[in-house]
Amino acid sequence: MEFRHEIINFPKKLPIKFFLHRIGNVSRHWHQSLELIVTMKGQVDINVNNVPYQLGAGDLILINSNEVHELHSEDATMVALQIKLELLKEVVVDLKKMYFDCNTAKTNQPEMFRNIKRIVAQILQHNINASEFIDLKNASLVYELIYELCTHFSSEEQGGTRQPKEALDRLRRILDYVNSHYNEPLSLQEVAKQEFLSVPYLSKYFKKKLGLSFSEYLKDLRLHYAVNDLLNESLTIDKIAAKNGFPNVRSFVTAFGEKYGELPSIWRKKHAEEVSGSIETTKEKSVNYYQDEPHSYHEEISLFIENNLGEPLVAAPPQTYLQQLSTICQVDVNKPTVELKHHFKNFIGVSRVKEVLFADVQEALRTAQQEIGFRYIKMHGLLDDDLMVYGEDSEGKAIYNFRLIDKAFDFLLSVGLKPLVQFSFMPGKLASDLSKTVFYANMNTSPPKDMDKWNRLIETLTRHLIGRYGIREVRSWMFCVWNEPSSSNLLFGFKQDETFFSLYKNTYDTVKSIDPLLAFGGPAAFSTYNKSEDWLFSFLSFSRDHACLPDFITVHYYDIDLVPQNNHISMDKQLNLSPVTDSFRQFIDRLQKRLLEESLSDLPVYMTEWNSTVSHKDLMSDTCFKSSYVIKNITENYDRLDSFGYWLLTDMHEENRLPQQLFHGGLGLFTYNNIKKPAYHAFCFLNRLGDELVDRGEGYFITRQGRNYQILLHNYHHYDDIYANGISISISHKERYSHFPNKTKRELRLELAPLAGNYEIKHSIVNRSYGSAYDNALNLGQAADWSASDVDYLRQISIPRIEKELCFTSGILTIHTVLEPFEIRLIEISEIYEGETIHV
Repeated sequence: MEFRHEIINFPKKLPIKFFLHRIGNVSRHWHQSLELIVTMKGQVDINVNNVPYQLGAGDLILINSNEVHELHSEDATMVALQIKLELLKEVVVDLKKMYFDCNTAKTNQPEMFRNIKRIVAQILQHNINASEFIDLKNASLVYELIYELCTHFSSEEQGGTRQPKEALDRLRRILDYVNSHYNEPLSLQEVAKQEFLSVPYLSKYFKKKLGLSFSEYLKDLRLHYAVNDLLNESLTIDKIAAKNGFPNVRSFVTAFGEKYGELPSIWRKKHAEEVSGSIETTKEKSVNYYQDEPHSYHEEISLFIENNLGEPLVAAPPQTYLQQLSTICQVDVNKPTVELKHHFKNFIGVSRVKEVLFADVQEALRTAQQEIGFRYIKMHGLLDDDLMVYGEDSEGKAIYNFRLIDKAFDFLLSVGLKPLVQFSFMPGKLASDLSKTVFYANMNTSPPKDMDKWNRLIETLTRHLIGRYGIREVRSWMFCVWNEPSSSNLLFGFKQDETFFSLYKNTYDTVKSIDPLLAFGGPAAFSTYNKSEDWLFSFLSFSRDHACLPDFITVHYYDIDLVPQNNHISMDKQLNLSPVTDSFRQFIDRLQKRLLEESLSDLPVYMTEWNSTVSHKDLMSDTCFKSSYVIKNITENYDRLDSFGYWLLTDMHEENRLPQQLFHGGLGLFTYNNIKKPAYHAFCFLNRLGDELVDRGEGYFITRQGRNYQILLHNYHHYDDIYANGISISISHKERYSHFPNKTKRELRLELAPLAGNYEIKHSIVNRSYGSAYDNALNLGQAADWSASDVDYLRQISIPRIEKELCFTSGILTIHTVLEPFEIRLIEISEIYEGETIHV
């Protein structure tokens, strides 16, 4: 597998591209450009024109133009610079005719390469913290690198290693054809016919150019793709063999054993953890759900720069904004308004029912309900064994115990929350596969081994809830079964969709048989940026055909990117984020269009989970980026769905082992010890909006409540493509805003008319200086362990800034403000009546 990430695309006028790689296997290839490879970490086996070399940390090699090369490594990080020779037209020396012998593996004189490494370190340093004049610096470094190569590493060609263009064109055509037809019954005779060559000549030609026979190359190519498919448990061994061009299973097993030394089935079991918990775009394409955070090169780059420049990589200096965006808008307050339902408050999420019993989680829920007031709560694990819901006696008869469920539901109702009763996951005594568990809490996600016993459990629990809380109350709740059944069998899904369809219908029928007025929905289908909702609509088609159409639809949306590369999605442990700023809106557009086409647009749609990522260790989640992200996406899509259930309320959850670090990039609105993050303040601001929408535009959202007005502003910036691709070259626990290259202030001038009278104007502000617990902790000096008094102090100071002013207007009320990058600001305009006392 190849994991290549392009980091810097220098402008077209500059003859260089700069990459960072995490290497698996890169098959044989060549290009016209020079390529300088510097290994930063790990070990790389590289073959150049059939000559093998081994590079360790700090080694480098120069690949000359048109040299065939391949790379192999278990886990290495390297820098690669590709120099496009045809763009160096102004250089007097004809570089295309030159050969460079620059390879640390061939010499014991490391000092020879000191300047080369210094130049690479400078390129890294200057492009991480780039200024507006970076192009000039890059140009100078490119030419300095070429000068160094020409002066100290030019060499006479030996052994005819350079191949003429005609030969390369022929080889390229041959390999392109083989690569396009490898999964078909391909023969050397067929390829020879394509090139009008004799079979013996082509056989010798292939061996000479690539160092291995045609059959060996074809077998390796097929194995390369087959290994990826082995990581997908939904594909059987025979299907993998047929899919990748092997004539039969035996030939595949034999070839695999020769290369990897074991059976494909054994290899699959050993490497299953690589995709454990994957969420699939289809049943054959997946992305890893357990991704901790974007792969960070910060430490490796910093060490390389320090070793070769004698100075460490430092954070970018405080940015001076050379420009700021300006918006001027005239707002007619007398035009017709739109009624707002505030659907963003319909759901909040806690990871597991068990966690509702934790004191810290209860404290967070009380606070959120007092200050925001959500209506429903989504939780997993209602039937998990740690709630002791289901057991069996020695004769296999069911034993039920709902005491801990009662305690959790009692508390939720006491703070004004109604449950989405999600029947999940599988009690051990009912599980068909005790080994099918996920997450740190080992929740069992296998289907029931006895559907009748499952139905009796659902019936008994539902009747218990009605008996305890009353039919009128329970009819106001929502019911569903399972979580993200569209995901892989390695996570929540099953090997066959029909297994979930049967589980859904049985559960639906059981609940409806008790009381048809109980609202039963689903299927908690997982969606992402640029992913089709085909699975969801196949489920809806089944439910319509089998008289179990849900009363409401539940979906999950995460702003992660599953765009396939080279017609497939890499099965590495990387999680990409959406590079598109309005992907949230695009998903809703796509979903509503499909529902309309299927005549299902009347069904309520509850988004019960959403966030920018599924990662519990994305360092941006603690920052003001997330608060501006929340405001942007909710105000731009206000009330378009029936809920926007933010996932999660708190970092105190048991999906992963809880990190020791306080600000570790968790998904919660609170830290695990209930310090409010900027995203929490975003929901508080939303909660203070009025019930009528007056106007909206880029960066602003204006509402009215009676004769008072509320203006919600945000200055959102999207991360760069580097971070979107799952790479962080400069982000660290102390620097989390480095992947926003074009941060600017935003000036807004809003003229509200006609308005006349006296008004109090109150500004509530959250930015890096006010209301950001992470930034406050950084200013205090991040400690390894925060004391109780430290935490309490951080809670007290991490609140929005309040500013008030009084004004009189006789026609136009002008609001003029400048927002810092990532700032959110709520401006509340309250009319002052004669004789009213004003508190400032």
